[in-house]
Amino acid sequence: MSCSVYATLAHVGLGTVITIHAGTTPNHQGRFLGIQNGNVVIANNAGTVFYFPIDKIAVVHIP
Repeated sequence: MSCSVYATLAHVGLGTVITIHAGTTPNHQGRFLGIQNGNVVIANNAGTVFYFPIDKIAVVHIP
């Protein structure tokens, strides 16, 4: 698990809009819903929920 990503997200409030940069995949933006079983959970504007493994996340952008 990426300690810096986890440490950053541990201080982010639920519902905050974040952008996840995970390697070669496109950037994903959505509302932060929390961390569950080692995954960052976000929901996009359409309401679709995505789970991203913390160890695959390179950068988290919080505008």
